[in-house]
This record gives sequence, structure tokens and C-alpha cells, in this order.
Amino acid sequence: MELLDFADLGMSAIIREVLGEARGGSVVSMHPGHTGMVEALAAVLDGLRRRGLRAVTVAELVRT
Repeated sequence: MELLDFADLGMSAIIREVLGEARGGSVVSMHPGHTGMVEALAAVLDGLRRRGLRAVTVAELVRT
């Protein structure tokens, strides 16, 4: 999945795309330089958590 975050698609589009595409093992990179990304973060994390997924740091990801 590639959202082209540099285009700042807005909060609703980001939430819809990330939650629609993310699966176990997916890598979602969200850059805080855009308002839409910042506004979407809490809803994305909550939606992933409800599906039994969790966010990890890059350090955790490369250790496994």
C-alpha cells in the first residue's frame, strides 16, 4: 500500500486507506509533518488495536 503521504490526503482518507489495507506484518509509515497524518494517528492505532494488531518501533521490528 502506498498512500503518498507527501500529498496530505486528509484525515478521513488516511484512516480509510490504512485500516482497509493493513494486515499482520504490514509496515505503515506515518510522517508527522502533515496535519492529516497527525489527526489520523489516534484513530488508526485504535482501529488496528481492535483488530488485534499493534504498533511497534523500528527497533522492535528489526529485532524479530
